Amino acid sequence: MSEVENQEQEVVEPTAVENLINQITDGDLNKAEGSFNSLIQDKMADALEAQRIATAQAIFNDQDDDIEDIEDEEVELDDGVEEEEEVTSEDEEVDD
Repeated sequence: MSEVENQEQEVVEPTAVENLINQITDGDLNKAEGSFNSLIQDKMADALEAQRIATAQAIFNDQDDDIEDIEDEEVELDDGVEEEEEVTSEDEEVDD
């Protein structure tokens, strides 16, 4: 009798995919449709969450490099603007 009791305790509830397959084979297509939609929705939510994490990591982990690049560009742009102003000032003096 102990073997029978152990077998009853070891009964595992079927997974969602197994439930879907059982519903299809039993011909209960309305329940199968709901199970299918639930499975797909769960997979899409998991994929979306994984993409959010990857995007956040890409944005925030590379942020230090981007800040250094921006600072370098600002310095280059500032230098270029000052030179143009100086050239304009020299041209004005020549015209006078």
